[in-house]
Amino acid sequence: MFAVPNRDATFRGADFGRLNPVDPDERDILIMREHPEYRRALEDPSWEGEIGGVNPRLHVALHEMVANQLWDGEPIEAWHAARRLLDLGMDRHDVLHELMNVGVEHLHGALTGSGPVDLDAYRRTLNDLGQEPVNTRVRRSDTAYQIKVGIAGSEPSIWRRLSLPGDTPLDELHHILQVSFGWEGWHLHEFEAKGRRYTDVSGGSTRGVHDERRATLNLVAPRQGDRVRYTYDFGDDWIHDLVVEAIEPAEGEARVLCLDADRAGPPEDCGGIYGYQRLLDAMTGPRHPDRDHYEDVLGESFDPAAVDLEAINSVLAAIRIPGTS
Repeated sequence: MFAVPNRDATFRGADFGRLNPVDPDERDILIMREHPEYRRALEDPSWEGEIGGVNPRLHVALHEMVANQLWDGEPIEAWHAARRLLDLGMDRHDVLHELMNVGVEHLHGALTGSGPVDLDAYRRTLNDLGQEPVNTRVRRSDTAYQIKVGIAGSEPSIWRRLSLPGDTPLDELHHILQVSFGWEGWHLHEFEAKGRRYTDVSGGSTRGVHDERRATLNLVAPRQGDRVRYTYDFGDDWIHDLVVEAIEPAEGEARVLCLDADRAGPPEDCGGIYGYQRLLDAMTGPRHPDRDHYEDVLGESFDPAAVDLEAINSVLAAIRIPGTS
C-alpha cells in the first residue's frame, strides 16, 4: 500500500501499528513518517527553511497529494502509472517521487500564479510514465524557439542566443549547448526545469532523475519566459541559465542556429567560474606569477572576449533534430 511506511516507530506520540491508512488524517501521519529526517521541521510550527535543499512541508504535502490520488483512484492514470513503475522494478518510495515530479511539473503554473492546470496534459504525462520509450522525434516541429543561455556568475557575461525547433529533445539540446560554448563533452550534465531533473540515464541509476531523451524543450519550457537550468561538469559546476525569449511558428525547414553570442566559452577543467576568473586575472596581468603557465595551457592566441559565430554555426548546421526535416 503506497501510503504506509514501516510501522515499527512512533511519530507525534502515535503508534504506527494502531493507525488506519483508510482514515485520511491517520494516513497523513503515516506519510509524515515517510521522511524521519524532516521530523524536527514538521513538529515545529515555527520552523522555516530547507533541509538538504528540500522544503520539508512542501515535500510532505506532495507526498500526501500523490498518496491520496492513489487511494482514491483519481486520476486513474496515476494508479496505472504506479503499477507500471512497480513492474519495472522501482521501489515504492521512488514511485511516489516519480508521481510527485509529474505533479510539480503540471501544478507549477497554478502554484506560482503563472497559469492554470491543464488536466488533460497532466493525464497524458501520467499515461507516458513507465511506458517503453516512445519516439518523440517523428513529427515535424511546428514551433521555433528563441532562447538565451548565459553562464551563471560570468562577468562580463558569457552568453549565446539560439534558434531551434521547439520539440528538440533535451539530449540534443545538450549537444547544441556543448557546441555553442565550446565544451568538449568530458563530463556529466543535467537539466533542471520546474523542480524536475533530466539527464542521460543510460549509464546507471535513475533515482530522482528523468530520461532526457524523452523530454523536449517545449515540454519542459512551454511558455515564453520559462527557464531551464543546464549544469555541466559537477566538479567545476558550470551552470547555464536558459530563458525562452520567443516562441514563433516554424517557417520552412527547422534549423539550429546561433543568432548572437558574446565572449569565448571557458576552457575545460579550469576550476569553474571562480577558477576561470583567476585565469583571466593571470592572463591580463603582465606581472602575474602564473601568466606563463596559463599561456602554456591556453596558448598565446586565446582571447576571452572573442567568439566565432560562423564557426559555431558551421558545426550546428550538421545537427538535424530527428523527425523535423
